[in-house]
Amino acid sequence: MIKDPRKVDRTLRWSVATGAIDGLALAILIPAITALASGEKSWGLSASSWLWVLVVLAVLAAVATYQRSRIGYDMALDFIENVHRKIGNKVASVPLGWFHGPVAGRLSRMVSTELMTSGQLIAHTFSTLLSGLVSSLVLLVVSWAWDWRLGLVLTISIPLLILILNLASALMNKGKQRAEPYDVELSSRIVEYTHCQAALRASGRSDGFKPLQEAQTKRSAVHRALLWYEMAGNALGGAFTQIVIVILISLSAQLAITGTLDPYVCVAFIGISLRFTQMLNDVLSAVLGIENNRVLFDSIDEVLTATALPSPTRESPQPTPGTVELQDVRFGYAPDKPVLKDVSFSVPARTMCALVGPSGCGKTTVARLISRFYDVDSGKVLVNGAPVGELFTETLMSQLSMVFQDVYLFDDTLEANIRIGREDASDQEIRHAADMAGVTEIVERLPDGWNTQVGEGGRALSGGERQRVAIARALLKNAPIVLFDEATSSLDTDNEDNIVASMEALRQSSTLIVIAHKLTTIRNADQIVLFTADGRIEDIGTHDELIARGGTYREFWDYRQRARGWQLESRA
Repeated sequence: MIKDPRKVDRTLRWSVATGAIDGLALAILIPAITALASGEKSWGLSASSWLWVLVVLAVLAAVATYQRSRIGYDMALDFIENVHRKIGNKVASVPLGWFHGPVAGRLSRMVSTELMTSGQLIAHTFSTLLSGLVSSLVLLVVSWAWDWRLGLVLTISIPLLILILNLASALMNKGKQRAEPYDVELSSRIVEYTHCQAALRASGRSDGFKPLQEAQTKRSAVHRALLWYEMAGNALGGAFTQIVIVILISLSAQLAITGTLDPYVCVAFIGISLRFTQMLNDVLSAVLGIENNRVLFDSIDEVLTATALPSPTRESPQPTPGTVELQDVRFGYAPDKPVLKDVSFSVPARTMCALVGPSGCGKTTVARLISRFYDVDSGKVLVNGAPVGELFTETLMSQLSMVFQDVYLFDDTLEANIRIGREDASDQEIRHAADMAGVTEIVERLPDGWNTQVGEGGRALSGGERQRVAIARALLKNAPIVLFDEATSSLDTDNEDNIVASMEALRQSSTLIVIAHKLTTIRNADQIVLFTADGRIEDIGTHDELIARGGTYREFWDYRQRARGWQLESRA
């Protein structure tokens, strides 16, 4: 996940160099102390010579540690930046079905806290672990050179360390795995709490949010249990290092008492043994730190390995620009619950097709399949005469403008939110699209006009105002195919008339697919596709043809006509 692999190689080399220098500096304490105490040369060097060797090693250690830290930080920043980019690219390529459950809180936590923690592990823990292992190996080799019994004790401690590490890691992992779902749940509830403030305040419940409180209580309980797992893991490591210290000191003292080991060497070796056990403890802490955060890497890997929509290597020809066709399409969000069943219809270029039917019949799903937010279970969806799965994503998106029910505006100005439709559009083109969508009226009554900040998600505007901005954005793009999903659902009569007029203008140059419950919006459509409640097509025709044939559409139309005359009356 590092963009530049050379940074990894340099970090590894400097970590090995730092460990080797530290281990060598500790190892030569024995001949240095021997030479200093006896006044004679040890290993061919006098005490003053050994001191100069230690000075040189100290300088080299400082340089190596600095380089290791500098490159380690650079590598960590590279990792964070690269993973951020990869997560963004992956999120943009996975099907919408991937966004289920508490995904908002999980992703928010991942790209902030978890990714920073992962960067810290890369910058500090991995290099520290490698340096500690190399230092321990150098000391181990030197201890065998001085006395095989001391070397044997240090050697035996290594498999014991591995055993302890495995036990401690298992404890840490078990606790972390139990806690992770509760951490994700709390993050999701916090996001939900911030998003639903309007509903909570309207209900008089802004002073408390039960789902958030319950998530916090459950997380606190599971983290108290996690603390016991962490304490057990740390206790195992701490007890092991103390046992090694006692054994090393006892053995070296016994050798000194029996005369097998020189007293000066014994003192030096005790000091080295203390440092060796500290190295083991550092290695243990590094491994536990990595294991404690393994779930972080697993969650990042889960996102990065998510299955994206297949992308073709070559594009199919597009023989009929501006056309849309569905051929025997079957699709369901769950395998055993189909939403669309054997749906077939075609929309010629520069015509208007309206999708009508009861809520939940699959109208919005059709628009999502045309946009290839999902792939069909069977059948084909064609745009410009080519299956959408055989077009590059950029090509398909360039052919479509979309206005869906759930409008999201970016935390920027009104003008910037419309300009997203086409970045190179002139101010005059933006103003024209705004006029057609009814946004100009919004601009004229706001103090900052076009520079008005709409807030996160467009929360500074009403639902109808957000929808008008989204429509202006789609109009500005002026794509060959325009999808309107309940585009007039939040608009008053005047602004609805504006949108209907803009649809009529767009029919001259674009293909329109309109989803609407207001039949007055689509009565002039070239064809109307009527869906049944179970996701099948009941009938296709113009408004007049469907009225003449009777059936569900005629009943729906008559019901709407009668409802137009309803009014509230007061009774004495």
